[in-house]
Amino acid sequence: MLIRLSDEGCGIPPDVLLKLGQPFITTKEQGTGLGFMVSKKIIENHAGTVNVQSEVGKGTVIDIRLPISN
Repeated sequence: MLIRLSDEGCGIPPDVLLKLGQPFITTKEQGTGLGFMVSKKIIENHAGTVNVQSEVGKGTVIDIRLPISN
């Protein structure tokens, strides 16, 4: 199953994109930098993957792939 999230926001700068998923990486003043990391780990624990593509000034696309089992 593919879940795609996309926006046409400001995008994620390349230097931040490289660190995405690491603990305590945040661009928010009150952020903990744990939300994306925990979400990614949960998806991976269910044999899924997360792929993030972003372009500054154009937006971001996040693809979450999860296996479908019977």
